Amino acid sequence: MKIGIDASRAFKKNKTGVEWYAYHVIKNLLKIDSDNQFVLYCDDFGGPTPYRGLDPQIKILNWPFKYLWTQGRLSLEMLFHKPDALFVPASAMPIIHPKNTVAVIHDVGFIKYPEAYSKWQLRYLKWSTKFAVKHAKKIITISEFSKQEIIKYFKADENKIAVTYLATENQNIISSQKNKKINSPYILYLGRLEKKKNIIGIIKSFAILKQNSQLSHKLVLAGSRGYGWEETESIIKQNNLQDEIIELGYIAEKDKPALYKNADLFLFPSLYEGFGLPILEAMVSGTPVITSNFGAMAEVAKDSAILVDPNNHQQIANKMKEVLIIKELQEDLIKKGKERVKEFSWKKCAKETLSILGD
Repeated sequence: MKIGIDASRAFKKNKTGVEWYAYHVIKNLLKIDSDNQFVLYCDDFGGPTPYRGLDPQIKILNWPFKYLWTQGRLSLEMLFHKPDALFVPASAMPIIHPKNTVAVIHDVGFIKYPEAYSKWQLRYLKWSTKFAVKHAKKIITISEFSKQEIIKYFKADENKIAVTYLATENQNIISSQKNKKINSPYILYLGRLEKKKNIIGIIKSFAILKQNSQLSHKLVLAGSRGYGWEETESIIKQNNLQDEIIELGYIAEKDKPALYKNADLFLFPSLYEGFGLPILEAMVSGTPVITSNFGAMAEVAKDSAILVDPNNHQQIANKMKEVLIIKELQEDLIKKGKERVKEFSWKKCAKETLSILGD
């Protein structure tokens, strides 16, 4: 069988969660399957292939315009050189597509937080999600929470949606090298700095912690700025936390393990996640985790993290203090986290994906 894959996101240089999912699932599909022929479609890539040694067929589909590569150029490819199956791991599916098309919908956060998107982005996300729900042979999503959200907001057929969990590959690349900008014990948040991720709640909770304890910990924010940063910056100044918060910006994948490992606590009380991959990344690095008590975050963490109400800043501050002070609690969370993360693997994700493609 000839399986085409939209690999445009997997070839991006600075990857975030969706791009890393595309990269890892494609890599593991290539590793486990020698029977089918894979063709990776991408719009452009300037460097070496990220799949060296696996030797997939790569087709660069040039497109003269900045937008609509999927609906324009990839659709043309499907019209004239249609594969037996098409896998779309991290973007909209093309209008012209094989009957056996499997599309991944990671989450529908744009429904809950439309203000985080431009009007054009919002219209396209709504249209492309609705189109995939109607026309894809199968939908893959990354948590039971996301599955129920897709059913709720897009009236999708429950039997059409399969869940394949994400994973992390940090186990063998843990480094103890410290970030040069950090010279004190710290609490870590890693992710986009935006309202949907509860960045304002994180700042407010940290302010309460500093007011009610003698702990010397800084708060390290690792990630690019997003919607709502101006309000966040204002709250930092109101609480005189300018010297207590270290902002690192986007973190390269190779630098993440040390950042997690050297943190005394990973704080991730997000308001909405399709999965919550940083939870696993922290756990595999041996860092205690505090995350939200609902949705995908509670589904991923289960009893291996402290679960909190993300809107209860006092509770979050209290739990941070407990984890940072009580050594037995730290050790228990670290132990449970390392066990929990063993239940997730990219190889398993790829096997389940391949089964869906061949169904």
